[in-house]
Amino acid sequence: MTTTAPNPRLDAQEKALCRAINTFRAEHGKAPLKVSVALVRAAEWMSHDMADHDNFDHVDSRGRDFDTRMEAFGYHPPTKAENIAAGNSSAAAALAQWKASPPHRAILLKTQLKVMGVGRARNVNSEFDWYWTADFGGTVTRTMPI
Repeated sequence: MTTTAPNPRLDAQEKALCRAINTFRAEHGKAPLKVSVALVRAAEWMSHDMADHDNFDHVDSRGRDFDTRMEAFGYHPPTKAENIAAGNSSAAAALAQWKASPPHRAILLKTQLKVMGVGRARNVNSEFDWYWTADFGGTVTRTMPI
């Protein structure tokens, strides 16, 4: 699934998450990440998929892992990673959840990463209400402003 539409739009909390991730990286001497159009699309899709199916997992409803899903959205470089969060209405809470988890924190601070894409979705009838996805890559492709 890919799309050639103009850049996706980030809402205020998604923009806040991008900025907060870059602030956290800067505090640890890491370079800021650019926002990848393909990774935003992949992250948005995944967040909506989790919310729509009341599922919290890196494997989506089509049985794809994050690597396969990112490729379906046009991101093909070899270095990829994904963080997901649930139950947080704000960017700050989602980031705090990742910072508190050693494997997720390590992804946030991975030196080889150059781009990110974030997305969130809500389903008030689901277990967690809010679902967040942050997809990361090591090669800069088409980017968009935060």
